[in-house]
Amino acid sequence: MKRFWNLFLAAIFVCGSTALLTSCGSDDDGGSGGGVIPTPSGASFQKVQVTYSVTASDALLTDFRINAYYVDSKNSSPYPETLESGTWKKTVEVEASKMPTTFELYYALNPKNKEQGATATTTGEALINYSMTVTTLNSDGTSINSRQIQKKFTADALTTTTVLADLAKDANKAEHLKFTVGKDGKIQ
Repeated sequence: MKRFWNLFLAAIFVCGSTALLTSCGSDDDGGSGGGVIPTPSGASFQKVQVTYSVTASDALLTDFRINAYYVDSKNSSPYPETLESGTWKKTVEVEASKMPTTFELYYALNPKNKEQGATATTTGEALINYSMTVTTLNSDGTSINSRQIQKKFTADALTTTTVLADLAKDANKAEHLKFTVGKDGKIQ
């Protein structure tokens, strides 16, 4: 009888250990596609589409040369373009093979009038709105994910006369917009 109970307890121990160890395993198999996010259609991460946008008020365009700096498929560091009008928009596509890449957007103001103490009148309006949308796309054209960030630079609430160099210095401290896209198409 003692032998029966020993075998019975051993069998329970083996079954319990198997269940315990199985339940502690990880469900994360690492994506099984070499880091590529699989889709139901079997498509895989192919490219990143980034849309950059900068809108400047007429008051700024009158007194400043405004450059938008952005990252595209040819330049891994920010590349400048001068705003010719109040709205500048650029869409770039970068192949998945160039990931990981950090996409960035910011602007720089340079006074057109270099005269010391030259001034401009500003109001509480948003002087610059800038935004960036990053979308990762599969080979079948479907979106894996998308993220957007938008910021603005606003002058004081009251109408003020500001020295151009001081306004440029304040505006140029504005936050840079950044997203990093990994080899797997995830946006961080």
